[in-house]
Amino acid sequence: MANEYFKGKGTMYLRKKNGSGGLLPVGNCSEIALAFSESKQEMKDYELAGGATADTSVSIESVSASVTLLNLNPDNIARVTAGVVSTVTGGAVSSESQTVAEVGAFVKLDKMPDTDIAVVVTGTGGTPVYVDGVDYEVRNGGIVAIAGGGLTAALNIEVSYTALSSRVVETLMEIGEEYEMYFDGLNEARSGKPFLLTAHRAKVNPTQGLPLISDDYASLQFTIDVLRDDTIVGTTKSKYVKMEVAA
Repeated sequence: MANEYFKGKGTMYLRKKNGSGGLLPVGNCSEIALAFSESKQEMKDYELAGGATADTSVSIESVSASVTLLNLNPDNIARVTAGVVSTVTGGAVSSESQTVAEVGAFVKLDKMPDTDIAVVVTGTGGTPVYVDGVDYEVRNGGIVAIAGGGLTAALNIEVSYTALSSRVVETLMEIGEEYEMYFDGLNEARSGKPFLLTAHRAKVNPTQGLPLISDDYASLQFTIDVLRDDTIVGTTKSKYVKMEVAA
């Protein structure tokens, strides 16, 4: 039997089982690993002195995949937080009503402001006009009232700005979503010959950590439960995982 070594690369795709959409790529992953967890019972040998094991019984407890994901786009963040993605269209926002809770507090705007375009803050009705850098500072998601400026606690204001187009992830909206998982891979150790894997029914488990601040490029670690798919029929076909290796 000839030795075959494996050094894998490739792209993982996911398709929702409850819809008509296609297999969509998750992008760059530094690791995708399939694991089989077993439950093992042992029958001890009680007939011989110092006897070892007379028999064993093994059953598979679970099949799972562990993934380290490097592509943190909103669609992937939604997948690993059981979320839903929507799009907010940017454009001019005029006289958005807000309240300064207290001096130094962050005033969060309804949309994401374009900080390259002036953010104008006024009193109710358009007067007085407050001064950027004197009365308030513009931040990525809103403004902060500067101590000693004209913005005081419990003050009603109006903010006019240009909103950026954005993508919004609402988390924990699709708990238990089921997917088909497909790996379109290759084996670098065999001149890039194809290696394909299909997990017919899979559930993405929420990530245990979503890094918001990090020194290095962020990554997401999560697991996928591979489940029995009874739509796969035939005594020669696995209801769990199919692997295809180029000859």
